[in-house]
Amino acid sequence: MKTELVFFTQEQGSLFVRLLLSHLLADFVFQTNSMVANKKWFSKQMLLHIGIVFIVSFLLSFSLKIALSIAFIHWIIDSLKCSLQGKISGKETYLFFGDQIVHLLSILFIWVAFEDIWVQLSNAVVKVTMSYSISLFSLGYVLVTWPLAYAMKFVLKGIDKTTQGTSNKKIEQGGKLIGIFERIIILSFVYLNKYEAIGFLITGKSIIRFAQKEEGLRSEYVLVGTMISYAFSIVVGMLINWLLSLT
Repeated sequence: MKTELVFFTQEQGSLFVRLLLSHLLADFVFQTNSMVANKKWFSKQMLLHIGIVFIVSFLLSFSLKIALSIAFIHWIIDSLKCSLQGKISGKETYLFFGDQIVHLLSILFIWVAFEDIWVQLSNAVVKVTMSYSISLFSLGYVLVTWPLAYAMKFVLKGIDKTTQGTSNKKIEQGGKLIGIFERIIILSFVYLNKYEAIGFLITGKSIIRFAQKEEGLRSEYVLVGTMISYAFSIVVGMLINWLLSLT
């Protein structure tokens, strides 16, 4: 008998979605380049931006307490980011993603706190973590990412000797990252029994590889690596689907 997992009610979920929407609108749609360039702890541009955050949050949540909380924490996060920008040079990408992650986590924290769903949410998370199917799916994704990438390095070691030097190392690292995402996508298609979609992925990759002119990428190296990635991902997905069918 399957246990129904309830993380939150539809109304609670709707509020969380609206809070996320309010953040995206305030931080990307209504925030101008002038605000981004001139924000400081107590600058006019910062206060204007925080005012927009408060108004949008209030209009989409209909809660003064939630809007004030989001606006205040948003101000703290953005101000700290501005302080770090003057001390850390060349790390704009890390600051941007770190800033957005902290914003989203703060919204999640405020939503859970004001909706008082700590126990309900934690119990559902525990059930998901202990779920047999989720555990199998997770095992599959982990297998086709880093472990397989590590194993392929040894399998392909004797095929291509061009991965030496700075530029070729960058190519190798990029290829490894592409392979990881590629296997995740393939495994997801197998989980969903959408084998026909894998054909489109193969076609797209073939077109891209055909257009490349780098002599350092040997066709044998690419072909063997691709076949190993695809075969392993499909086999893992089929095996996990079979194990799930037995329950």
